[in-house]
Amino acid sequence: MYTPITLDKARNVMLGFEALQVFKKITGKSLMKVDFENEDIEELIPTIFYAGLIHEDKELTVEATTKLIDKYLGIKGAIEILPKIMEELAPKENGIKNAQRAAKKK
Repeated sequence: MYTPITLDKARNVMLGFEALQVFKKITGKSLMKVDFENEDIEELIPTIFYAGLIHEDKELTVEATTKLIDKYLGIKGAIEILPKIMEELAPKENGIKNAQRAAKKK
C-alpha cells in the first residue's frame, strides 16, 4: 500500500521494509519506536517522506525531499498528511489477531 501525494508530480509514499531500513540507516532509530512528541520534526518528517519515496526515485536525497516538501506542501501540509502515511505501520487489531492465530497453527 502507498499514500499518494502531490509534490513536483504525483508521487507515492510507501512505508515498507525498505523504507524502514532506510530510515534506520539515516537516523539510527527504528521508525516503529519514534516518539513523535519528543523528536525534532525538522529532520524527522523529511526523512520519513524520503524513506517512503526512495522506492520510485533512486536519485532522490533527503535534501531534495525537504525542498519538495517546503515548495509543495509546507510544514502544515506535511504534518497533516503524516498520520495517513504512518497508518501503513499500524496494523489493524483484527489483522494482528489473525496473524497471531495463523502463526500458532504452524
